[in-house]
Amino acid sequence: MSEPAPVTGTARAQVPARLLDLSLGGALLALATALEVGAVHDFSLQLEGEVLWVQGEVRRCRQVRPEGFEVGIQFIGIHPHDERRLRAYVDQQRQ
Repeated sequence: MSEPAPVTGTARAQVPARLLDLSLGGALLALATALEVGAVHDFSLQLEGEVLWVQGEVRRCRQVRPEGFEVGIQFIGIHPHDERRLRAYVDQQRQ
């Protein structure tokens, strides 16, 4: 009998982030962990006490301190309800 194939997978983790910049198309985050460019992740954004979920693709990741990274994400998936909330928040910040 042959040995079974090894089991592989990915782990999902919660990584604290600080929001540096936000637009309708994406966000710039400060993280203690590097994220791979091209990777797709789910992100929760807390805007004025409400949690908004987006799916984003990592477009850039650069180390800014020995233990810190700036990560630019492009939003590629967002529920229409959350998109309306994001639009209202961004518009309010511009005023």
